[in-house]
Amino acid sequence: MTVLTANVRDIAGVDDRTIFTFEIPTVRGSTDGGVVTVRQCRYVASDGVLTTDDLEPGPAVLRMSSGLPAEYRITIPHSAEPVQLWPLIDAATPPDESVLWGTGYVRDAGGVARVRAVPAADYPGLAKDPATYYILFE
Repeated sequence: MTVLTANVRDIAGVDDRTIFTFEIPTVRGSTDGGVVTVRQCRYVASDGVLTTDDLEPGPAVLRMSSGLPAEYRITIPHSAEPVQLWPLIDAATPPDESVLWGTGYVRDAGGVARVRAVPAADYPGLAKDPATYYILFE
């Protein structure tokens, strides 16, 4: 299970009114062999801090009542520590096709679960994880 958190601000500095609605798009299995049902969970930031209950890891849909009809198909990771919400939203946001120079975040197209910096001397003897992208440094 995973707690999601975010510092939430509007143009005036603090947003305690936007409703964050999370739901599972379809019934699916859970990490412990159980069943995750379709249910909406709603949260509002308190003093500009959003904190969810423990949410089931996996695909989810996030909607915000901020006046924009946006829907974000996020993937909630499994984490014992609270996870920041913005990187999940950013990963679920398609790149702006009108920007031809293509700066911004690299989007995982599947297969990379983590990135790890490793000293080059340690890399040969390291137990390799196929879902990890290794960056070697001197």
